[in-house]
Amino acid sequence: MKRSEKILNFDYAALQAIYWILSGIIFCFTTVYLQFKGCSNYDIGIIFAFGNIVSFVLQPLVAGYIDRRGQRAISGCLRITALLSLLLMLAVLMMPKASLPLAAAYVIIIAGTMLMQPLCISLSFYLESWGCRINFSIARAIGSLFYALGTAALGLFVQSMSENAIPVSYIIFSLVLGLITLLFSTKDKHRPDTVKAPAAEAAEKPSGIVEFVLENKRFAIFLVGCSLLYFTHSLLSNFMIEFIRNIGGDSSDLGGVTAIMALTEVPVMLLFTRLTRRFSVSGLLRFSVAMFTAKALLIYLSPCVELLYVAVLLQAGSFAIFVPASVHYVDAVIAKRNAAKGQASVTAVIAFGSTFSGYVGGLLLDTTSPSFTLLVGVIASAVGTLIALLGIQKTR
Repeated sequence: MKRSEKILNFDYAALQAIYWILSGIIFCFTTVYLQFKGCSNYDIGIIFAFGNIVSFVLQPLVAGYIDRRGQRAISGCLRITALLSLLLMLAVLMMPKASLPLAAAYVIIIAGTMLMQPLCISLSFYLESWGCRINFSIARAIGSLFYALGTAALGLFVQSMSENAIPVSYIIFSLVLGLITLLFSTKDKHRPDTVKAPAAEAAEKPSGIVEFVLENKRFAIFLVGCSLLYFTHSLLSNFMIEFIRNIGGDSSDLGGVTAIMALTEVPVMLLFTRLTRRFSVSGLLRFSVAMFTAKALLIYLSPCVELLYVAVLLQAGSFAIFVPASVHYVDAVIAKRNAAKGQASVTAVIAFGSTFSGYVGGLLLDTTSPSFTLLVGVIASAVGTLIALLGIQKTR
């Protein structure tokens, strides 16, 4: 690998690391912080639901903007999103407990954090269009490693200090993410001599949203299945503290469980390229969607924190494979002119599923029990697995 490629891979891995620290702060500790602020589970569910709705609306719009303007706009969109999230989180620190402005700020922060994920993915394809080989699997594995380290550390900080460590951490890492995006803007102007600029980036006009769905019917079925899978996945992420407390755990266990889940992802993602030499991307994707339901079922059946630690090890076969497999799958089955829209559509339906997860999860937790809430999640995941399997097309 040339020196210029090594530098780009290092920078891209750093971007993934910081993004996933931010993701861990939001999707694992928002419930802890908002409960500290006096919000009920139902309130928190509504906040997550609206955050996902805003993300669902924004993602195809931003993807369409990038497809029209060219992928060089990606780093700018990332930078603006990180800056806006930083400013809003600063405002959160000064807001009173359980207020409407607090809820509104968190809605936008959640939406912004979700919006950054497909932008980070699309950036890797843009860098590759320069002629550089970006190892997405390794970069994403590093993201999982830092997700684990970040959530474990934050769990200890919250337990030993206070819940205010949550927004402060988000502010710091949002700033770091914004600074990292500047590296790609600089390299865009000073590419290595051996690298060719993207040929005719907008030679083919990207499809509209309706046209995109009609052109990719099987892919649309797969997306419906994904939305149900991530209903349960988001339920586990957003309200894991409630499920842990239900079996005798606390915030430090939340950090530990989340860290274990993330650490199991690392070796799988590092070895993903080797897996694709033996198995097709579509085959790996089918396996991962089945494992989502297996993981949810074992978590539901766990009677204590110790067994919960064992159950979440199945993250290695579900989320850890799904993330790189879905990225490569979209690249294989979606036309290049709709590259950003294809990646964003996966994240958009995840947001759609997470919308109902937030609302339904918060409502069920306040009116029934954590066990019943988990059972609903297992059923939704099983239906999602069946639909996704019907939609996945065979790839070489």
